[in-house]
Amino acid sequence: MNRAFCCLLLAALPGSSQVGSTAIYTQFQHEPPKAVLSAIQVEASALMAPAGLRLQWKTLPSTGSDVSTAVAVVTFQGHCSAANLSTQPQWETRLGWSHISDGEVLPFAGIDCDSIVGFIDKRLLAVPSRERDQVLGRAIGRVLAHEFDHIFAETRDHKNRDMDQPDYSVEELVAPSIDSGAANRHILRPAAAGPALAGPGAARAGSARAGASAFAGSGCSACHGAHGEGSRRGPVLHAAGRLFSTVMLATRLARAEQRMCQRAVALKLPPPSLEETDIQDVVSFLNQMNQ
Repeated sequence: MNRAFCCLLLAALPGSSQVGSTAIYTQFQHEPPKAVLSAIQVEASALMAPAGLRLQWKTLPSTGSDVSTAVAVVTFQGHCSAANLSTQPQWETRLGWSHISDGEVLPFAGIDCDSIVGFIDKRLLAVPSRERDQVLGRAIGRVLAHEFDHIFAETRDHKNRDMDQPDYSVEELVAPSIDSGAANRHILRPAAAGPALAGPGAARAGSARAGASAFAGSGCSACHGAHGEGSRRGPVLHAAGRLFSTVMLATRLARAEQRMCQRAVALKLPPPSLEETDIQDVVSFLNQMNQ
């Protein structure tokens, strides 16, 4: 199967304000068609939705003063357009990338639109011209979502989830859906009902005591231990000096949900489940343990 390596990143639907708002600042070398831009935002947002993120798309330079829980800056190189396909037959194996310094993932990503166009060129030519911008935007959005996943989870690792894999085939980038058909069970559950936060980036103070109760009640302690100390069933969650954020924890839960649910079934345990309204409390609990 023809594959291209891509070290990628992503964004989300109007997710729960309990997790937090995420500002995505974009800068294009060449302004894309509106249909491509819209498809990029919709696809990346949909792929990040299980993490409960609420993406706010902005352009650089920006004069806004909104406060967000997390920020990512994305630079798009080349032409993000399906026009003149025959003039862009070449592509590099690196479709997207995130930046790393001293082993830490930084909130910056790059997307090579020319390489994405070249990689899926033949497939785009087989699509009716009126649909090409939509298909191209969807492909770019998937590459972008992969990079967001690295950024917001603050990890260089890859998982087995569709958007976490280290490379994609042409079909995986352009298909209407990348759902693998696996059970679509999400650990982080949207709040049934509750007050929205006061404004963009707002967050209530978490309670470590309430977090300990939610950690146990969600099923997390069954594998990770009562204090996140780890066990034979699950890894330690303590990291001296390394603090969680709601965005990091939510993204990591989304990345690992398939594996954790499968593990729960194998151990004959209820699948882990955490409501978004509890995530700030759990973060406070874990951070208390990590200090």
